[in-house]
Amino acid sequence: MRLAPALALMVWAGAAAAQEVGMTEADLPPGYPPKLGEASGNLGDKPAAWEFFDFSVGAFDASAWVDSDYDSKAVRFHLIGYAPGKPDDMRKRLRVQGDFGKAFHTGAAEAPLVEVLRGKDIDGPKLTSQGQQAEVVIESIGPLPENSYLRHVTGRLTARICPQDWPFKSCQDIALRFETDVQMGSDVAVKP
Repeated sequence: MRLAPALALMVWAGAAAAQEVGMTEADLPPGYPPKLGEASGNLGDKPAAWEFFDFSVGAFDASAWVDSDYDSKAVRFHLIGYAPGKPDDMRKRLRVQGDFGKAFHTGAAEAPLVEVLRGKDIDGPKLTSQGQQAEVVIESIGPLPENSYLRHVTGRLTARICPQDWPFKSCQDIALRFETDVQMGSDVAVKP
């Protein structure tokens, strides 16, 4: 399943559930959305940081998650990072994904992708590692706490990211460490 349709479905489901129970923004709990974790390091020669949030309202909708493809059962790790303290700002978000075969595990992801999106459209202008060198490594996976759908994950990523439909930008090297809780699909096998 492509990321954009999956995210759109999760956002729609969360909004539909909120409307069904008559929720408005004023009804959201203080501190919404809760922060799940963060990534920091360098983009080019400048410090860079992003944060991950849990937007769930009536349906799973986190910006850090692991799921498995419905048909193939292939496991994929995802991060969508926002500017620190700005979960509503869709500009310059970080997008990371990597495949882990039949079970989520420590070590390097297959087919890693690292991107910095210019705006809200995932298919729009971006800096992307597609066709470049990239590495996404999971260093630790915490245990699943009782009555929770979150696991604590740490890792690192490096990539060469180059402009796609983003004029006046040049290729950059990105190197980040991340530590975050991730939302786990119920059918995802894990080998910590």
